[in-house]
Amino acid sequence: MKKAKTVRERSSDDLRREVASIEQKIWELRFQEGSEKAGNPSRIRQQRREVARMLTILRERELGIERGQDQ
Repeated sequence: MKKAKTVRERSSDDLRREVASIEQKIWELRFQEGSEKAGNPSRIRQQRREVARMLTILRERELGIERGQDQ
């Protein structure tokens, strides 16, 4: 799991590509879960949280909100 601080250091384009990649992995995990081949059932939840974290940071950038800065 990636921390928000390390995610904030990445570029917006890189984050968007990573979100698309993780969403594809989530779909694959769901299909594996349906065929009972998934090893770790909490993996989907972890991946969804990573996507949410990245989308939140992208939205903060759109709105001009600066967080995670040393004050």
